[in-house]
Amino acid sequence: MASEVSVATVRRRGDRTLNPSAEETVADERARRLEWWWFEDGRRLGINGELPAAQGAVVVRALQRAAERVPVMLGEEEPWSADARRADALVALCSTAIAADADPDRATVVLHARVDEMGIVAEAEIEGATAVPRSVAERLLCDARAQVVVEDGSGEVLQAGVARRAPTPWMVRQLRYRDRGCRFPGCGTNAFTQAHHVRWWSRGGTTDLENLVLVCSFHHRLVHEHSWAIRRDGADVAWITPDGERYRAGPRAPTIV
Repeated sequence: MASEVSVATVRRRGDRTLNPSAEETVADERARRLEWWWFEDGRRLGINGELPAAQGAVVVRALQRAAERVPVMLGEEEPWSADARRADALVALCSTAIAADADPDRATVVLHARVDEMGIVAEAEIEGATAVPRSVAERLLCDARAQVVVEDGSGEVLQAGVARRAPTPWMVRQLRYRDRGCRFPGCGTNAFTQAHHVRWWSRGGTTDLENLVLVCSFHHRLVHEHSWAIRRDGADVAWITPDGERYRAGPRAPTIV
């Protein structure tokens, strides 16, 4: 056999023949671990782990399947972005788990947002983690499984909870019925969708259907972190690039080598 197949095939055949001992299996099980840490002044999270092969295969399959479902971000359509898509898949899986948790007090991410005299978010931090940019805080203020504690400049609580910004359940149902899926051109996914305030809630926008649009959590970042804008004119929803041009889905221009 060895004279007719690759070295990798011989290795796999040997691994199947030499089954691990019971002691090795127990050692692999006890060596499982997962750790995380904040770095770069709390702006990034590092994750490292090790699992026995059987459990690891479950994780790999779940991430692969989730990565197939998450929308592709602009500029990340090429195969080299697979690592980024797996990271998005992990966030999507964890977001789904948090949303379905029966104990909201323990599962909720708490965002402390401090507003200035005009009611605009001036600074914000995630409880137990780090400060976050204003753009991230404003995105979370739109629609997220997060409790928002709004404070004035002296730290006095002005508002706790989500009643003023979160659409009611009936409103969310109507929004999903009207928009059908993410309104980013070419997306349309029904998974990971959120209600975005066209005129941001933190800037005086109201929580009503005329001021809401359904977007997925990935394209939602375009608006808050990447300086895009959304304009609604009745049923028409326009996505405006940072250059002020309306974006339309379609094939990209060929790359000149």
